Amino acid sequence: MKTSTRLLSIALVAFATVTGCGGSGGDGGGAVTPPPPPAAPPPAADQSPSGVWDGQAVTQGSPDVSTSFEFSDTGPFSVGTSPFTASFSNGNAETRGVLAFYITGLNAWHILTGTAATVTFETLPRTLSFWVRTVNAADVSDIQILDQNSTLIMAVVPTNAYQQIVVNRAAGETSIESMVVTSTSGGDVVIDDFTIGFPSTTDTTDDISCLVAETMELVCTVSDVATGAFVAGIQGTVQVNGSAVTGTGTIHAAPGTTLVDGSTVADVTISAGTADEGNTLDLTVDAAGVTVAVSTTYDAAYDRGSDLATVAGVYMSFDLFGDLTSFSVDADGVITSGSAAGCVSNGQISIIDADFNAYDVTLDVAMCGALDGMYDGLGLTQDENATDDVFTFGVFTNQSVIVGDPTR
Repeated sequence: MKTSTRLLSIALVAFATVTGCGGSGGDGGGAVTPPPPPAAPPPAADQSPSGVWDGQAVTQGSPDVSTSFEFSDTGPFSVGTSPFTASFSNGNAETRGVLAFYITGLNAWHILTGTAATVTFETLPRTLSFWVRTVNAADVSDIQILDQNSTLIMAVVPTNAYQQIVVNRAAGETSIESMVVTSTSGGDVVIDDFTIGFPSTTDTTDDISCLVAETMELVCTVSDVATGAFVAGIQGTVQVNGSAVTGTGTIHAAPGTTLVDGSTVADVTISAGTADEGNTLDLTVDAAGVTVAVSTTYDAAYDRGSDLATVAGVYMSFDLFGDLTSFSVDADGVITSGSAAGCVSNGQISIIDADFNAYDVTLDVAMCGALDGMYDGLGLTQDENATDDVFTFGVFTNQSVIVGDPTR
């Protein structure tokens, strides 16, 4: 406001001077042209998300979805909140006014005689429970519960006495994909107090380390916070607009394990991320039916630069998921590797930007069973007993992930 007052004062003095010299009504006077407004400030520079980032990944708990069908609806209808929903393809949520037909309230899901209905799930659950009966003793019907490979988990033949059906999938078992209810003849199949559950109802915390190269390629490894065991790997790309970070990619479960929804590979969406260049990188990651809040800080190891001479050498200690493995890199970045179980790997390490500690890594794995394939990803040098004596990497195919930290 002080600047505006000063400009107005200057304009008034100039006007008085001009009119005083030119007399009244002469052509010597005229309006003073105001100065142009100041230029708009330039937009804020993008905050680069490139770097080595270490921190924690907090997975939000997945709530159970329950219903006693206390509403009136003719299928199809859904219950729950995305991504935790159950969709009912047929049948009616209704009441017949007979208390014996209902466990809770005065409604249930009725599958009418001579029809079939299917329940499917947006995120595949690990547990399922419900109560079921038929209307009459002579009614004929059956229920099939299937996993994500369309393999039968359980078959149920309802009677006219309510029974509770409970399915719990153990760690390593496939998840529940669907339930098919067929009412062949007689009367209705009646289902009440229907609940699906997921692996965790409380938040869980894991360690996470991410490398974002200058190409905006992203590789992250997720480890159990208590044991340090590798849990999952993420590969993708990110974009930055100012301080906002978004991206896409895939998440791979550690070999022999599954993600929370029972899958081994799932799409990843990165949203609501923020970057403070050289300080913090925070991301919201949605994958496999859960949301993960990632909070990390910058590791100055990224500023070391990269050089093939730095990574060349024989690495004596490398554990390939329990299989003792040799690992060597020649002066041209060529990888040669072999394991005690007979796995053979050959690959290439390449420079991305010599100013930063990030390398492109490709690996061709053979004679290694389910791990065979052409992999690509990122790597960097770290320290254990000496500077740059560890080469940490994560590489991926469409179906598998290999991570390692061979040490010289």
